[in-house]
Amino acid sequence: MSIEKIRRSPLTALALATITLALSIVIVSRGLGILPPKDLRELGRTIAVNCFNPWNRTLTSFSLNAVSAIIWDYRGIDTVFETAVLFAGIAGLSTLFKNVKGLTLGIGGGSTLIVRKSVKLVVLLTTIASISIAIHGHLTPGGGFQGGSVLAVITSLIVVAYSIETIHRLGISTKDIMRIRYTALLTIIFIAVIPTLYGLTTGIHAYFLQNMPKDDSPISMPTNFFNTPLGGSIFFLNLAEYIAVAASLSLVVLLFSMRSKELGLED
Repeated sequence: MSIEKIRRSPLTALALATITLALSIVIVSRGLGILPPKDLRELGRTIAVNCFNPWNRTLTSFSLNAVSAIIWDYRGIDTVFETAVLFAGIAGLSTLFKNVKGLTLGIGGGSTLIVRKSVKLVVLLTTIASISIAIHGHLTPGGGFQGGSVLAVITSLIVVAYSIETIHRLGISTKDIMRIRYTALLTIIFIAVIPTLYGLTTGIHAYFLQNMPKDDSPISMPTNFFNTPLGGSIFFLNLAEYIAVAASLSLVVLLFSMRSKELGLED
């Protein structure tokens, strides 16, 4: 690193800290301007009050996390389309790499022994944290997308600390990751249509992605696991999203980590 770059580093850190502090002061002092219209605030209040409200089953989601209630229940169809957009993006990227020959064994690279040993511990802790974020997404801040993003970090850690060949030695291929991703996405669709399928077989009116009973439909997804709220279908959708996002982002990391030999760009 040059002397000029060394001199710039403290200045860059100071600039970022100043911007962060300034934005914090503006937000705390309500300096962002006029608040949203009253009807939007009322909508937010309604969702916050009813996201976990056993006394109003037609509006509640049985989710203590209001964000998860909004994502998978109150505006669940939007989330399904957003997941489809991510799916299309990854599919397009995979098409660009359609000549990939697969991960092949080669001369191992990676980092030092200390880094590799440290990464083993970090991988364990990261896996536990990602699972916790996903399965508690209907109870505390987090969810399937956040947990899947955290889990995908493990792929980057392994590639950097060890080598891309290590992924191959673990028996993981890009095709395997694609299969996992497709399975998770199909699971999301299946959970979304369960109420509709049940309604068709029983003659009861039901909705796509229906979670709790509605005024004209008594169908309900499970609300509790013993004494723990499940948020109806939210818990299961978070798990499926967790796997889908982790597989998608891991695939991106692997594709961009391959050398020209694996990409079929060399003879």
